[in-house]
Amino acid sequence: MSPLTIAVASGKGGTGKSSVSASLAVSVPDILAVDADVEEPNLGVLLGSEPLESALISLKVPAIDSRLCTRCGECVSACKFGALTMFGETPPKVNDLCHGCGLCTMVCPTGAISEIDRPIGEIRHLKTIKGELYEGRLHVGKPNPVPVIEGLIKTVQGINVPKVIDCAPGNACPMVAGVRYADAVLLVTEPTPFGSADLDLALQAVTNLRKPVGVLVNRSDLAAADIDGLAAKYGAPVLARLPFSRKIAAAYAEGTPPALADSLWAVELGKIWDFFERTLNR
Repeated sequence: MSPLTIAVASGKGGTGKSSVSASLAVSVPDILAVDADVEEPNLGVLLGSEPLESALISLKVPAIDSRLCTRCGECVSACKFGALTMFGETPPKVNDLCHGCGLCTMVCPTGAISEIDRPIGEIRHLKTIKGELYEGRLHVGKPNPVPVIEGLIKTVQGINVPKVIDCAPGNACPMVAGVRYADAVLLVTEPTPFGSADLDLALQAVTNLRKPVGVLVNRSDLAAADIDGLAAKYGAPVLARLPFSRKIAAAYAEGTPPALADSLWAVELGKIWDFFERTLNR
């Protein structure tokens, strides 16, 4: 049986998701940290990383041969992402909305479209204060993080150790791309109206993926939104409540994982890991 992989996600940014991921990375023995928040990876900051190696991630995008293109517009009409545009009698132009699906190459009646590799990001392997970290990093200005996340997950899947995946914030495709490969999901939220509304969306997404899920309420004493009732609606247990702490805020500002600054974080996150191991018989 493979070791446990937990994805840490949140319906919105700013809930403390990366703090929880970094704290798990320093609390669980022999764990591999995976930073799938590729638009803003910061586990390396909290875990004191040193680079070991890196590899480019590329996307297959269309290259149009103007000598063969008849300007029929079939490729432009077929593209569901609006990645091809054509003005007047010039051949179609490719923009950054391309998802690399290859449909345009299939519908072109003259075979004018081939595919070339366009670098969009990289996978980095780093050494940290407590072990190793793999992170994905989307190149500045590129709008499609999912291929970088999928390349990152493919890189680490064969490493037979426990893993914590720090997912992208929100509830869109980047979050799902990280969560879908995990055994279980920990959703980090805060007891505010925004936190509650976005947790509702995150619970919907994770429930549709049929993943075991638990909820951690961060800064639990700062507001009074009914997180327990919302979690119960989806059958998700509230596994921990962590109150606001100026000591934790100061430690985070200094680049220190909260679990190294406050034993409460280490204890509670250890309990959460044990809960998922029992739930999944690991």
